[in-house]
Amino acid sequence: MRRLVPLAVLVLPLALTFCDNSDNDFVPIANGSVVAHDDCDSVSFNAGIAPGTCVKAGATTLSAFNAELNANHSVAAWNFAPAALTVTVGGTITAQNAGGEKHTFTEVENFGGGFVPALNTASGMTTVAPECAALAGNTSALIASGGTFTTDPEDAVGVEHYQCCIHPWMRANVTVVAR
Repeated sequence: MRRLVPLAVLVLPLALTFCDNSDNDFVPIANGSVVAHDDCDSVSFNAGIAPGTCVKAGATTLSAFNAELNANHSVAAWNFAPAALTVTVGGTITAQNAGGEKHTFTEVENFGGGFVPALNTASGMTTVAPECAALAGNTSALIASGGTFTTDPEDAVGVEHYQCCIHPWMRANVTVVAR
């Protein structure tokens, strides 16, 4: 009778060989990308806020958005993905807006509120990030639906914080490492 060896017994040592970082071969990516997501329903958002607020047909109505925001201080479908990434010094980060609303991808010293007072209040972020306050009224800082924005992280090793200055719970941490 043949004895079968579980597949995990054969594959695990091979997988560990490929995952071993003991020789410090890890090479972070030079350039990273982040996708801004939202799920706005264009009919209710455009009727309740202003025409053109949402240009895609998502599933989240304005009333459902407000209910989730007031209950949780954030709306899960409004996010940056990934929320954390690593790039090398001298690299770039490209933010792509895959949602139906406008967003920003703004580097801030500390996370805080954005430039929309009602969203700050509902999200519990009453201290506005100064970098967001400086963008108020600057339409060139907005990333339209389908658009992209590329930025260069500082040339210093460390963690940088980025947020949407409209929807301040949309956040990403970027770790900058030496080449």
